[in-house]
Amino acid sequence: MNSIVAYIFLGVSLAAPIGPVNAAQLDTGIKNGFFHAWIFGIGALTADVLYMIMVYFGIGQIIEFPLVKIILWSFGCFVLTYTGIAGLLSLHKIELA
Repeated sequence: MNSIVAYIFLGVSLAAPIGPVNAAQLDTGIKNGFFHAWIFGIGALTADVLYMIMVYFGIGQIIEFPLVKIILWSFGCFVLTYTGIAGLLSLHKIELA
């Protein structure tokens, strides 16, 4: 019985931390309402399912090619840079009531 409780505690502790998708979903919900946040969550779920399907069918072998790595790194760099700059530029637009 102790091992079952330990595994339940482990599962809850791994599921509890908020990730970037949940943070973006909360932000979308606060700014645009429930429906927009719900659609955002459905989109994230769809992306996760597609990723799992691609991994299942062996897309990991394609990612090992140097050209594909460079493209993925460049895209990731662009997305993170854009998100950071957009976040910094929108700081003055946030109003506290």
